Amino acid sequence: MMKTTAATLLAALLSLGATGAHALGSDYSYDTFKTPDAVTWVQLCGTWGKDHQGTYRVVHADQYAQSFLYVQWMARDANGGLHAEHTVAIAELDNDHAEIALTDITCRATPRGIVVTAKASSGHDDKLRRVTIEVGPAAGQYRYRAQRTR
Repeated sequence: MMKTTAATLLAALLSLGATGAHALGSDYSYDTFKTPDAVTWVQLCGTWGKDHQGTYRVVHADQYAQSFLYVQWMARDANGGLHAEHTVAIAELDNDHAEIALTDITCRATPRGIVVTAKASSGHDDKLRRVTIEVGPAAGQYRYRAQRTR
C-alpha cells in the first residue's frame, strides 16, 4: 500500500513538471480581465512595425490588490479599427503569487519601442520598488527590471 501511494505521488509530481505547471501560483491571461471593471489603466504609447503604423497598448488590471500588466502590439485593420496583433503578459507580475501592486504607471516611446515605469510595492517584503519594463519592436519582446528604492 505504501509503495503504491508513493509511486502515485511521484507520478503526479512528474506529470506536473512535464506540463510546465508553476509550483507557486497561477498565471493570469489577458482574457481574465476583458471586463471593464477589472481594468484600471490603459494607454496607447509609441509605434512599431514597418513604417511605424502600429502602436503599443499597455493594459493594467487589478485583482485582490495585485497588479497584472499586459502589452499589446496593435495594428489597424482595413476599416481603420485597432486590433491586437500580439498580446504579452508580463510574467514577473501576472502570477497570483507575485503579490506586486503598481502605482504611478507611465509609458514613453523610445526609438526602439516603449518603456513602462511604475512604483511597485511587494506583498512579500514591504520594500517599495521601482519597476521598469522595456518593450522592443518584436512581438513579445520585453525586459523586466525591479529596483529597490528604500
